[in-house]
Parts: sequence; structure tokens; C-alpha cells
Amino acid sequence: MKPIYHDVVISFGDTLAQQADFAELTQFYDQAQVSHWLAHLLTYLQAQPNAWVHDDLLALDLPYELSLYITEPIEARALNLAYRGKDYATNILSYPADLPAEVAGQLPQVPLGELVICHAVVAKQAAEQGKPLAAHVTHLMVHGMLHLLGFDHELGQAEQDEMERIEIAVLADLGVANPYELP
Repeated sequence: MKPIYHDVVISFGDTLAQQADFAELTQFYDQAQVSHWLAHLLTYLQAQPNAWVHDDLLALDLPYELSLYITEPIEARALNLAYRGKDYATNILSYPADLPAEVAGQLPQVPLGELVICHAVVAKQAAEQGKPLAAHVTHLMVHGMLHLLGFDHELGQAEQDEMERIEIAVLADLGVANPYELP
């Protein structure tokens, strides 16, 4: 199998781009880094005998496309309320493309969907949990990517356990400690 490079499109909310610490913020959402995380996750899932979600998409020998939008708490809250009925700013939202493999296979890239991350919420959580911010960002990105691939921890304990197992394994490969263990 030839190496596959994945396309990651990153955009920032208008108000974030105007902040004094914008350059610092962008270091956490680097296109090459996000593509690297995605490649590690896909490689891990492709090696699993029972990667039970979207096996058909994982079998495609095509690059994947991921959109990432970084926003602020007001917009994150509005999106969370509009699409999940939850009235608070959340850390990450996932909007899967959900294309059938027969359609995705006809495209030059397989669109996975869009992740919307609220960096302020992520930074606050990392501080409260005593975790390095970079590690928390990496964890949430892998978590969101799993949602784009069809995994859903809200379906029950078995699904939650499976997602956590995958996250822990992929993060360990990336040099990130188990996010479910307290520091």
C-alpha cells in the first residue's frame, strides 16, 4: 500500500484571529500535526480485525479530508444548543459527512466531516484536570475523529469502552498519556 497523505482544512473564528494570543493558539492546530494524528488513528483502525464502524470507508485506498474549525465559547454554545439541545459551550463537536463508501470511493478524497473545537473550553478543562494543554487537544482531536468515523460513546457502555480503548492506544502511540487516568 502506498503512503496516503490526508488533507486537513483549518479555519478560525473571526474573533479568535483578532486576539493578541492568536499566534500561540495556532500552534495547537497545525495542519501537518492534525494530519499526523488522523493518519495514526486510521492506521490503528485498519490494523484491527474488527474495526466495527465504517470498515467500508477504512478499506478505501484514498486520502481522507477533514475540516477543523476553532471557535470561541459563545459560538460553541450556540452550536451545541442548535445541534445537540445542550445549552453550554462544549469542548468539541463532530459533524460527520456520513457518505456511503460507494459514493466516497468515487471522490478524490474521502470527506470525513468537520470538527468544531472551542479552544477556551479545552484550555480550561486541561487546567482543571492538571493535564498538559497539548495532550488534551490531541486527545479531543482523536476523540472527535472517532465520532466522524461513526463511533458513538453515547450509545452505551460497550461503545464508550471501545472508544476509550482506541483513544488510549492511539494516544500512547503518539506519546500522550492515558487521558482517563488522573495525573
